Amino acid sequence: MLKLFIGKSKDLDEKEIVVLAALNGMYSVRWEQMVTSIDCIGYFITGRFLKTAIKRDRTMIENIRAGIQSLAKRKIITIIDQSGDNCVISNEGLKVDSNKEKFTIVELWEMQKIFLESNKPFNVFVFFVNLIGTINNRTKEWHMSQDDMVALWGASKRTVNDYLEQLENMKLIYVYRHRKRRANGTYQKLNNSYGRYCDKDAVIAEAQKYADTVECEDFVEKLDRRAIKLRYNAYCEGAKKYNDPVAVIALYRECLAYNKSLKYKPVEGYYDGEYKQGELLDLSVFPDEVRNQADDNWGEPVSMENDFSIEEILDMPTEDEAQMNLS
Repeated sequence: MLKLFIGKSKDLDEKEIVVLAALNGMYSVRWEQMVTSIDCIGYFITGRFLKTAIKRDRTMIENIRAGIQSLAKRKIITIIDQSGDNCVISNEGLKVDSNKEKFTIVELWEMQKIFLESNKPFNVFVFFVNLIGTINNRTKEWHMSQDDMVALWGASKRTVNDYLEQLENMKLIYVYRHRKRRANGTYQKLNNSYGRYCDKDAVIAEAQKYADTVECEDFVEKLDRRAIKLRYNAYCEGAKKYNDPVAVIALYRECLAYNKSLKYKPVEGYYDGEYKQGELLDLSVFPDEVRNQADDNWGEPVSMENDFSIEEILDMPTEDEAQMNLS
């Protein structure tokens, strides 16, 4: 499958990154320029023709158009000729020089899957590129905390959780959730390990090795679902206890765990002669600021075992760069 080279040196927004990644995959070294259009780029990133009658498609068309215009205005690409949504673009600037610039490689099918299935394809694609760019080449795994993701990529924890869940559901990434906590008195959970889904076995193996490098202990979260449901009902009825924001955040985390537990051990049985199954708690009753602050079981923000700074992490060779250096 076609590989897209995405450079890290330019400060681009999500529309610019998507369009430039598409142009990188579409251009040919045998010609100094390429003839393309918004329709062609739309087909490239989705694998189908976009239809103006569909609202979601119209949004993608407008984002592609905005990305082209912005890249041209910033002189990152050069438009030689243009007629409406059709244009001739110089190849200059479309190729990523692997000897001079750090980059991430994403395969075309990964891009197309995101644009077909995600509710926010431009944002989720850029998040995916950033996440893949952190993976260690040798181990095929990494374990960045959500707080570092928020700091690096400017999204809330709620958004980070949403994008991670979407990528997991698409089977583009695999996340190994450690059932261990640090034995240093802080009792902080180990950060989750992650990697490409195709490297699932390697991610699991390396996650277990990572856990062995940290002094930690197993733990089992015990849930009293009946008590959580009672507290949730009290919150919905306006109990004074929940005038305290800290109590609300703690309850929200309990409700998250309650909903997750239903996936593994449903509440079910016969009541009044009818078979009934427990329902998920409606988390929309909690305000946005509470959901943004609550960490959804990714792990506490702790230093990496090698004490790498964020800048050092970004300077590490990714799996794609290391492969290029060996070739």
